[in-house]
Amino acid sequence: MKTLMKICLYLLAFIPLIVDKSVFFPETTGKNLFIEIFLTLASALFALYFIYESEFRKGIVEKIYKYQKNPLVISVFSFVLAFIISTVFAVDKYGAFWGNLERAEGLVGLIFFFSFFIFSLLIFEKNDWLWFFKLSLFTSLILLGKEFTEFFSGIVRPGSFTGNPTFLAGYLLFSISASLILLSDQGETLDRKKGFSLVSRFFKYLSIITIILSVLGLFLTQTRGAILGFGLGFLIILIYCIFWGNNLFYKKVSLRKIAIIIFCLGIVFSGLFVFTRKNDIWQSVPGLSRLAVTNVGDENDPSGLARLYIYRSSLKAVNPNENGWEKLLIGWGPENFIMADSKYYYSEQYKYEQRWYDRAHNKFLEVLVTNGVLGLLLYLSIWFFFFKFVLKRKDFSLANLGLIFFGVSFLTHLAFIFDQISTSIPVFAILSFVACLISGSNTEESKRSQINSKSGNIMGILFGIIFTIVALFLGFVFFKNTLPSYFQIRNFSSLIKNLNPVYAGKQIDAVLTPFTVAQMNIRKVFLVVSGDAYGIKKDKDSLDLLEKSLVKGEEYIERRPYDFRFLGSLADTYTYKGYELMNIEYLKKGETHYRKLLEFAPNRPDVIYGLAINLLYQQNFLESFSLFEKLLNLGPVLLVNQKENFFATYTRLVKYFYEQKDKENFIKVVNRLKENNYADSASLDKILDYLNETGVWPNIVFK
Repeated sequence: MKTLMKICLYLLAFIPLIVDKSVFFPETTGKNLFIEIFLTLASALFALYFIYESEFRKGIVEKIYKYQKNPLVISVFSFVLAFIISTVFAVDKYGAFWGNLERAEGLVGLIFFFSFFIFSLLIFEKNDWLWFFKLSLFTSLILLGKEFTEFFSGIVRPGSFTGNPTFLAGYLLFSISASLILLSDQGETLDRKKGFSLVSRFFKYLSIITIILSVLGLFLTQTRGAILGFGLGFLIILIYCIFWGNNLFYKKVSLRKIAIIIFCLGIVFSGLFVFTRKNDIWQSVPGLSRLAVTNVGDENDPSGLARLYIYRSSLKAVNPNENGWEKLLIGWGPENFIMADSKYYYSEQYKYEQRWYDRAHNKFLEVLVTNGVLGLLLYLSIWFFFFKFVLKRKDFSLANLGLIFFGVSFLTHLAFIFDQISTSIPVFAILSFVACLISGSNTEESKRSQINSKSGNIMGILFGIIFTIVALFLGFVFFKNTLPSYFQIRNFSSLIKNLNPVYAGKQIDAVLTPFTVAQMNIRKVFLVVSGDAYGIKKDKDSLDLLEKSLVKGEEYIERRPYDFRFLGSLADTYTYKGYELMNIEYLKKGETHYRKLLEFAPNRPDVIYGLAINLLYQQNFLESFSLFEKLLNLGPVLLVNQKENFFATYTRLVKYFYEQKDKENFIKVVNRLKENNYADSASLDKILDYLNETGVWPNIVFK
């Protein structure tokens, strides 16, 4: 049974390869299902074996005693506790606990990753860790094969099976680190027997090949944060080699001398790149091409500028003068970053990126906002003890280089992005491996802690209860949420493939219950497809389906009132279908939802625009005009990007204020049109000239 548990953990080395195109978010949903299946199974097997097998129970209790004072284990455990506290006090508690389909995180996601951390600590020995890293090499090579295929087929920034070049880059940093660990003395052989020499040699060369290809793959992703992390990580291990590599030689040349030579060449190359980066030659070098044009605050780097605004809103969200001390200390809650960012959104950001951000694109700021100062300090303590142990090790080894490289490069990478399901298991694998090294429990020959019989029995009962609760919790999550979500998505996809409004109306309830994390995506798509169906057919059946989608949308908002993205979609559907159907009730509901959105996101141009259009459709011209003016005063980007809609809207306002004989607002509208180079500005000037000269409104027939 212990072997079966190990296999469940080994299989998680292949997580980045899992893609299921039959569901929403193919690169995430399938991976999450895979993780939960095998960790749920492992937890059940572990609990049963712990209860019924005394020798196994005794060995596990002894390991727990060894880890009870392990600073890295304590830090990880403490961070999980802080995460739980933030979840309890979160604004959106459902999202904080269950997470969402796109990210597969939240408290539930962290508990699964943490369970991998704990089970690997308690089950794995040295050889098991080495096999996990060896299996990761095969994962890396398959990812790289897919990446190179995509690149040579014309994809500029390939993402392989992760679906995103940034996530792929993060995994490749782990790939390089795992390869270095396997090249070290600790990972050189599984056994010193001759029968293993061929296997050892195979993995040695496979590790070297993986490092070379991973570096090439990293640059092909053109992920600047990861490339910067690679550079810093490489620089730090060179410095490490300069100070500690004097006693190691390669063909009579010390490692220190080799490191000094490479370090000097790196300095020369870096200087050359910095001073010539605007030269066109760098644009033909993958990876360096994006770095060459990077200039913080430059208008030509919209992504970088958008990040700067996100960082500003993040800091404002935890400012005690804005939100009190609670948000500063324990944060807004997991998966609640979108609320913090929306509340303190800088409208100027819309010029560069329009999407709603649910992540800070900086792991440290994200932890600060969602888990508060307490969570951030505990998160940093994890890496503090990680580096403290690695840097204190007196013996020089490639394993040490690999760990140092991973810590420096991956943390640098996280300064520009966030954790993702493809890299979360590798991160916890590295942390668990280091925790094993700290406690000296990575070898089977380690001296066992002495536990008296009575104490051991008591601890056995206590931990038996704990492991049973963990297994039940993971099983509850899997069978209550994850598995139903998966089948709901598949069934819904089949239902809308060749949409029949009558059939869909009868069958849709089956995929809308039970309420799972998939409901946001299912009901959001349901709104879209039912609206499109009515737009095409315009018959009673399609109208009934549209009305049903709106009813189900309202049900969702009752359960998840803080899901802003869904609320925005529902408001849009009410507004545009209300106008199409001339249904004032729909328009009023759309207005209600937009106003609720504005309470939380007062400066988002798209929300202001949505409400302004809604009020225009209701012929509430005065308030609509004031919102359009507010929008233009915040920044004209949205209306400039929709110039035709802008002209149509403002010419309609011209007509209204003319009919109302509202000279003040008429002049404001005319001036706005002229500012934006309206083609018929001359005619508007004539109206104003006549009005100013005579004091009488001219008789005009508007087209």
